[in-house]
Amino acid sequence: MKIRGMGICAFINESTSNPERLKLKLHRAAELGLDTVELPIQGMNLLRNGQIDRDRLHMYQQLLRSVPLKYTTHAPFDLNLFRQGDYSTDAECLMASVEISGALGAELMVYHVGRFVGEEQFMFSHTWAKLTDIDKRALMVREQEWMRRAGDLGRETGVLIGMENMRPYLDCEDYAYSVSPSALAEQLEAIDHPQVGAVLDTGHLNLAVTMYGLDLIREMECLAPHIIHMHLHDNFGKACFSTEKSQYELIPLGRGDMHAPIGDGNVPFHLIAECLASTFDGHIIHEVREMYEPFWPELRERYANALIPGSEQMMAVK
Repeated sequence: MKIRGMGICAFINESTSNPERLKLKLHRAAELGLDTVELPIQGMNLLRNGQIDRDRLHMYQQLLRSVPLKYTTHAPFDLNLFRQGDYSTDAECLMASVEISGALGAELMVYHVGRFVGEEQFMFSHTWAKLTDIDKRALMVREQEWMRRAGDLGRETGVLIGMENMRPYLDCEDYAYSVSPSALAEQLEAIDHPQVGAVLDTGHLNLAVTMYGLDLIREMECLAPHIIHMHLHDNFGKACFSTEKSQYELIPLGRGDMHAPIGDGNVPFHLIAECLASTFDGHIIHEVREMYEPFWPELRERYANALIPGSEQMMAVK
């Protein structure tokens, strides 16, 4: 494994949308020996109706240059290239997010793949489109075309684009194709662009393996050659409904996408590491919830203990 950087994600709240508060978080991360921070583009309020707020972008450029860290970004979560009807704003958000990422000096941008049913629709099943296999295939081709365009822009701006394996939900089991890592691998092979790869989300993988009865090793073997970035976090592999939001209710039962520090669930990190030992070359982001910020000082040690025995010797950062 070649690790280009290890760090944490910034949160989508005032600690990121307020530049002075973000500066404090960035300095804390650097002081703890974490060298990378993943920034949510929507959390910085840099996009409005698909258009870039240039003044705010300039402000964040100055801020990020003042802190000795590496950066990755995350495109807006609700961006959905499979949106029914007019998806033009989603496409604008995608391309604008790549441009923003390059302007901020980010090495990679995470993208949530297209969803046949948007998470915002889960409670309203009468709005779900009745898609045939042909319809779904057309949407997959649409995404392939836009990923190649985004990849071309990424090549110009120095940004890799990582397509993430999504978490499953009990109330809409087939809303996104990439709940299956092997299906994501097939899409990436169809896209076939050097700037576009996969983001492995370990928590989402654990939930999908349990819910769908997937073979973790087979899924990893399919996706591993494409993985260029990782979101590390833990859970107990128990999917929940989309309406279950309170972590204080979910944690006692071990349910849901906990985004807990590694070691606080049952994700088989050692198996994941074995599958990636000869192929992974990218950043590792501990994508833990804000409630776990007190655990930031432990993240490197937890990684070394849980992911790869003896990994202190293997973590030579480029």
